[in-house]
Amino acid sequence: MGVYLAILGVADETYRSIYLWHDVQWKVSARCKVAGFLSLLSSEVSALIICLITIDRFIVLRFPFSKMRFECRSASWACGLAWAVGFILAGIPLLPVVSHWDFYGQNAICIPLPITRKSFSGRTYSFGVMIIFNMVLFVLIAVGQICIYWSVRTNSMKGNTTKKSKDIIIARRLAIVVVSDFLCWFPVGMISVLAALGIPVPGEANVAMVIFVLPFNSALNPFLYTFNLLLEKWNRAEEDRMLKKLKLSFSVFDHR
Repeated sequence: MGVYLAILGVADETYRSIYLWHDVQWKVSARCKVAGFLSLLSSEVSALIICLITIDRFIVLRFPFSKMRFECRSASWACGLAWAVGFILAGIPLLPVVSHWDFYGQNAICIPLPITRKSFSGRTYSFGVMIIFNMVLFVLIAVGQICIYWSVRTNSMKGNTTKKSKDIIIARRLAIVVVSDFLCWFPVGMISVLAALGIPVPGEANVAMVIFVLPFNSALNPFLYTFNLLLEKWNRAEEDRMLKKLKLSFSVFDHR
């Protein structure tokens, strides 16, 4: 997603004040197609991997004694499959058999979100991948999160071992990421449905969703993970500091 934004930034600087005369040239260029491909790849792989993480946490927390879970090898294969699906979904519009779609060159930002009433070749594919496919993924993620929540609640009532506590921390961290993804994708889905029903949607919404909402979502996930890790380390350090202070107080008291 960062490379996609960098390509758009370079194009913006290159065609500043003269874009009107280079509109078609930019839309049919290889740079625009590469940018659109990277943006769609980023969005889909991100959603798929979050779905895989949700499945992994659900299995660990719901069936703690089951041998059916992601190990290093199976997790690598699952992530490889997610990337393969992402490449296929983003690569289909580039195939010669659908060259008439003009998919990534449909607009100046090189990613045809179906959030306007304007019809374009490949709109059905765009709606199917970006809205229907992602909606199915997030329904699965939402159901998984509900199950994880009940498992966490059950475990907290029974008294947790160290491993269970770590699993619960990871589940809570994942929940924050899922909520942020939902807040980013829900407006995209709603606007797309409204556009499909023929309700007028401002053209600026397309730019806002692609330039701000989706990149913000992709960039936010690593920071959410990092923030949670730093917060956990800070809490542990604070607990250790308080424990040392308490031990020192007891030792001084015993000495007296």
